[in-house]
Amino acid sequence: MHDMRRAGALDEARRAELEERWSTYVVQHAESHIIVSDAVLPVLGAANGSLRKIYGLVKRLDAGQPRQEESVEELSRQVDDLWDRLTDLRDEMRRDLGITARVEPPNR
Repeated sequence: MHDMRRAGALDEARRAELEERWSTYVVQHAESHIIVSDAVLPVLGAANGSLRKIYGLVKRLDAGQPRQEESVEELSRQVDDLWDRLTDLRDEMRRDLGITARVEPPNR
């Protein structure tokens, strides 16, 4: 995101790094489906969906072919939203492992 703000595109080294990290992530995400519990899968899916959207947006911005309403500001918003998904994933994984107690919503 910072490179996009500074230069409007990624340089070759950063582009290669992005592709390498994305490939690694895709493999790790697929492997996680074998390991995580049914309770964690939906939260994992939400985080993955956010990451996929961000990756696609970065690729389109880098290529100079953003869709309508796509911009570096939109990328920043999506990254901020991703932190919420990652926090939800961490919290659900901790509950699943029994590290954090489940909090029941108050009766209304």
